Amino acid sequence: NRFYETYPYPSLPIHTERDLVNKLHANVMGKILSTAKLTTSGLSGKEVLDAGCGTGEKAAYFSYHGARVTAFDLCRASLEKARELAEKFKLHVDFSLCDMAEFRTEKRFDHVFCLGALHHTEKPYDNFLALEKLCKPGGTITVGLYNRYGRLGHRAVRAWIGLRAGEDFGRRMEYVEKKIYGRKMRSVHEVAYIADKYVHPHESYHTVEEVLGWFKKNGFSFIGAHPHTDAGVRAFFTQLKWLVKGNGFFVMSGKKE
Repeated sequence: NRFYETYPYPSLPIHTERDLVNKLHANVMGKILSTAKLTTSGLSGKEVLDAGCGTGEKAAYFSYHGARVTAFDLCRASLEKARELAEKFKLHVDFSLCDMAEFRTEKRFDHVFCLGALHHTEKPYDNFLALEKLCKPGGTITVGLYNRYGRLGHRAVRAWIGLRAGEDFGRRMEYVEKKIYGRKMRSVHEVAYIADKYVHPHESYHTVEEVLGWFKKNGFSFIGAHPHTDAGVRAFFTQLKWLVKGNGFFVMSGKKE
């Protein structure tokens, strides 16, 4: 949590409505939604949970398209930015400060999203269990995680940074700026992105097969993934391709039976 209080993430450069719902952000969100076979028009009136919402860009996007959005995060600095973003575009999002394992609500959600958060927790699967219980029958859960294979090369870089710069956030950032980028970071978003990529003190790594197991154990059927992958043996070979391409992050969605 101390890390994100220092580097609220992702702190995207969203200054206008166009930045929120068009351009690069819309492209990314479209790929995420497609894993659950969702479209923006299908969000209207739906109860949506954004777990580990960070600085609130995804929550704002869902709300803009008519969803009733609940979002939480453990970082005060991130939530402050998230609330400011929602207010900027006059969007209603029910934000709260909470740990993932301790979040409680009487609501049940049509769509639960947890993108880039589980792998920064000590017990990713336990936290997945806490979230899947909040999903309505027939609803969907979408998780985004670091891949064990695709992230391999980057893990080596992170290990090298640790050896050269230690665990201090500031020293690691200085090392990355000097040795990897050869310059100072140019924006708040760039600082947040680089810090999350190279400086974060805790990451876990997961496979397609593992997440399919999570779904199966808890009554979810697999819907889709980005990058695209099939189940079974093909998933292993797909992940080897991710290793070659450096695709270190993947998104998977399941439907609650």
